[in-house]
Amino acid sequence: MTRRSLLIATGAALAAPPVLRASHAERWVMAGMQDFAPYNHVVDGRFVGVDIDILTEAALRLGVAMEFVPLPWRRALLAPGMGEADGLFQLSPTPERFRGWLMTGPLRMTRMVFVVMADSPLRDFGGLDDLAGLSVGVVDGFTYTFAFDSSNHFKREGSVDDETSLRKLLLRRADVVIGGEANLRHAIGRLGVRGGVRILPTALDNQGRYVGFNRDAAGQEKSDRLARVLNGMHAEGRIAAILRERLGR
Repeated sequence: MTRRSLLIATGAALAAPPVLRASHAERWVMAGMQDFAPYNHVVDGRFVGVDIDILTEAALRLGVAMEFVPLPWRRALLAPGMGEADGLFQLSPTPERFRGWLMTGPLRMTRMVFVVMADSPLRDFGGLDDLAGLSVGVVDGFTYTFAFDSSNHFKREGSVDDETSLRKLLLRRADVVIGGEANLRHAIGRLGVRGGVRILPTALDNQGRYVGFNRDAAGQEKSDRLARVLNGMHAEGRIAAILRERLGR
């Protein structure tokens, strides 16, 4: 599939404000996970969310137009390498990704937490040994931490997204679910189960989320420019303000 056909197939123009597209000749096509609320998801035919808000403001500062393409996560991971997108956003940090991509950012930070049923005997997370013998809900294709990803202490129950993982928890098909705190809180609210589940106090990790570009001259140029803008937005407190406005904290 060519970049043009990908844009047509996904309706990529739906996210970028028309004035932004019309007023700049340079355009970056950015792929992201199609259902990753509240950071990016499709609502009423528009690809919206906190990450898109941050990148849209960065694009204005850069003087470029960004077209945001919603894709299933495994498909999004392939898009830049296949020439279908210039970059990919919301990448978690792994050594392999830092070797394979130009990891730019961080775009923002995310707290990786565990959710259990309200009646679970698990009161807190003190280490991977606490998960021994349990079924842990994860999202297929996601990475968490090296120790977690390589651990054989527990069984992994894979799902397409955080909300599906929570549904499996509610059905007792998983004992615990791991994910970004904002994502899980959003899914808990959508399912209306705040009284039925608990977020454990101690997080697995607090991680940056990055924008990835191909390791070539074009990717390097975009990465360098975006990094300068994101660093400036962090220094000004602008990204923190967007997160507060959109997430309420």
